[in-house]
Amino acid sequence: MDEKNLTNQSRPEISIVVPAHNEEENLIPLVEKLQNTLQKDSKKREYEIVLVDDNSTDGTPALVDKLANEHPRIRAVHRYKDGGFGNAVKRGLREAQGKFIVPVMADLSEEPEDILKLVDKLEEGYDIAYGSRFCKGGSVEGYPRLKLIVNRFGNHLIRFLFGISHKDITNAFKAYRREVLEAVGIENLKSSDFSLTIEIPLKAHILGFKSAEVPVRWYGRQKGEAKLKLSEHCHKYGFRLLQMFFQGNQLALRELFASIVGKSKKRSILYFLLGLGLVLALIHLAGLANIQALIFKISPYFILASLGAILSSFILRTWRWSVLLRSCGYREERSILFKSILSGWFLNYLLPFRLGDAARALSLKTTRHKPLLISFFTIVLERLMDLAIFSLVLAYAWGRLSFSKEQYTSLLWIGVAVALAIGFTILLWKYEKWLLKCLPKFLFDLQEELRLFPQAARSIFQNPFALALCFAITVGIWFFEIASLYFIGKGLGLDLPFWESTLAGISAFLAQAFPTIPAGLGIHEAAIASTLYSKGIPFDQGLSLALLDHFCRMLVIFGLGLVATIHLGFESRHFFHHRSRAWEKVRKSTKSKPQTSGFGDE
Repeated sequence: MDEKNLTNQSRPEISIVVPAHNEEENLIPLVEKLQNTLQKDSKKREYEIVLVDDNSTDGTPALVDKLANEHPRIRAVHRYKDGGFGNAVKRGLREAQGKFIVPVMADLSEEPEDILKLVDKLEEGYDIAYGSRFCKGGSVEGYPRLKLIVNRFGNHLIRFLFGISHKDITNAFKAYRREVLEAVGIENLKSSDFSLTIEIPLKAHILGFKSAEVPVRWYGRQKGEAKLKLSEHCHKYGFRLLQMFFQGNQLALRELFASIVGKSKKRSILYFLLGLGLVLALIHLAGLANIQALIFKISPYFILASLGAILSSFILRTWRWSVLLRSCGYREERSILFKSILSGWFLNYLLPFRLGDAARALSLKTTRHKPLLISFFTIVLERLMDLAIFSLVLAYAWGRLSFSKEQYTSLLWIGVAVALAIGFTILLWKYEKWLLKCLPKFLFDLQEELRLFPQAARSIFQNPFALALCFAITVGIWFFEIASLYFIGKGLGLDLPFWESTLAGISAFLAQAFPTIPAGLGIHEAAIASTLYSKGIPFDQGLSLALLDHFCRMLVIFGLGLVATIHLGFESRHFFHHRSRAWEKVRKSTKSKPQTSGFGDE
């Protein structure tokens, strides 16, 4: 590197890093465009251009030196081994001196005016600005059709896996704050090729840095040879993507799970094994051969109908929660509420004591900064509405059906569950300070949440129309919950009236009022099978119905819930990243230690 160009130069705000391999035809027009644009910057920000010659075999090395000698803001960097786009960019990032760093392709594919738009976005407070060719206002010209198809498939896959909303994650044209690259650790980046374009932003996303999308223009190469070849780089992208996904999940979910589970991992496993043992005991009691014969004869159409009913119940749950939160004065898009509910059920199916409900409230705190105490309160209200529906149904059933011991037991469960819910509500209201001490302190803005909670509670109870709507939605939720059982029963050929499906479903959910076992394993099956047995349905048939119903619920909850949990885990990284640092500063009252990437030295 030529250091003489740095003398008498103030530290630049903007560093443009240009990796160049055999680009002698493009470098001069590129530098002219960059200089013209940056010199006309209305904010007069200082800049530098770092030209990285990457093992070129044409006239690029001499041209890079010539440009650096002629222009004091240009620096020349030469690489003579370990060629590759990724290695060239990493060298340029290490050499860059600016506060904002922007890699730019040497093939004139990017519009220099867009660099200023990216940097302006960083100055608004974002850590990364994604240059997007595919959002509103972006454009492409001369993009090869096959590459375009592969690009869109790859970007949608990344968005699905990591929960990123941006539409052009693979584009190398991004702007980074220096702190982002320091936290990720340039020396820890493993990509030597074009997969670096996803490694840096995904690691930054996992670490919790805040990003935005900026529309940019892109033009196909006119001179020189394209360096990105699908046949050579597709599998490298795929490998790096999977690596980031698994490494990212370890880090992204660690703090989220730790905030919920605490030190109860061994206990969670024990309760899961207990539930599994109960299921196996029930199957042994009913006869494995009988169960298999019944289950394998069911039509897949009834399974699909059951899955549709279960999914519909989750859509209605999302609507209900949205209404409750809105009544408290907190509007939120239903997509994040849907994810939070599914994630909560997913964790309830993995952990005992309905810890997924705590996770649901926590997800709104960590991704949308909604008060945790108010989210808890709305969930308690949901439970009370569920219990009110159960009470009305069983009261109506009192005059229609002859009750057995099992149905009377269900009424007892209602009394216990209602008492627990009311007791928890009173505890939440009267002893919230004590309750808050039981959770990690950095999750709360304690004084603010205590101030907002009474106001939010009054807003709900003073809005009878919202409560009536939520009650009506609750009826719909349980209609679809019971419909799942009804469809499975019809698929098994059982003469099962909808009313008896209702009693079986209610008894199953009430039997989990003491939710010790994750997913209600064994309890769900025992409650349904015993209730139906009391109405004259053979135990093996009732158990088969219960097992299939539970299986359908697990398909929905584990399939969609896992994806939702992963997305929320990644989104929550921004919260944990900033709040843990802030809490550490307060706790230690000293300077923060240097932030590490969490990916280890590589």
